[in-house]
Amino acid sequence: MIDFIKMRIELYYVIFLCLISQTQRLMERKILGYRTSGKVYLPFHHIYLLLYILVTFFVMSWMFIFYGVLFQIILDLPAWLVFLILYISLVGSSINIPVYYVSSYQPIIKARVVRVFFVPWVIPEVDWEEHKTLIAVNLGGCVIPVLLSLYIIARITISSGFLALVKIILSIAIVSILINQVAKPIPGVGIATPALVPPLFTLLVCSILQFIPPVIDFYAFLYVTGSLGALIGADLMNLKKIPYLGAPVASIGGAGTFDGVFLTGLFAVWLSLLL
Repeated sequence: MIDFIKMRIELYYVIFLCLISQTQRLMERKILGYRTSGKVYLPFHHIYLLLYILVTFFVMSWMFIFYGVLFQIILDLPAWLVFLILYISLVGSSINIPVYYVSSYQPIIKARVVRVFFVPWVIPEVDWEEHKTLIAVNLGGCVIPVLLSLYIIARITISSGFLALVKIILSIAIVSILINQVAKPIPGVGIATPALVPPLFTLLVCSILQFIPPVIDFYAFLYVTGSLGALIGADLMNLKKIPYLGAPVASIGGAGTFDGVFLTGLFAVWLSLLL
């Protein structure tokens, strides 16, 4: 899936370059935005527009089918409700909810000019500047997966009892610690984790704990452990490091439907189906 996403991004980049080239040609001919002989000249060729629409259609269809099947396996909900959740997740991936600001002080170099016998000399000075970072949560990449996880936990607790809740909390704690060990804060990027390592951790831990009674729905167990484990281990346990990443905004789940919080649980279910 990661390779498919990279191919999609590369294809969009090629289309973007083609659009820029075509726009430059039209601007040179001075026909951009004007009507000539009753025709309207578009800033790009119709073939590029058609290709963009087709690629978007196939990618979105694939995402709805892939996510829809997994969510239906996990949640056991009607198909229309599953696709409604997916649609809200996709739309909500562009919505960040501000929470609070964090401050940090970073050294900066300033130049001070000193004149000695009418000759200017530039003397570098080190000063400290306050840098503020807005901590936000993404609606589609964080809030919705957490709400779904809480719903699944409540459903499992009601059907299987308090010991099932204890087993889920234990699995989330173990996976959070494991993911935190491989999560690396990267300045200017955010918190990065290897693509398939968190789902593998989730599958391994849940497979071992599943032998401990009571036995619960394995796929729901995977999704809850993966989603909340990624949220706690990669994001919440690294909150103190976020101010030093140099970003004005740090959004938890900010990559939306491609974020680790959203994908870890789903990928764990997908790996369990393959294996």
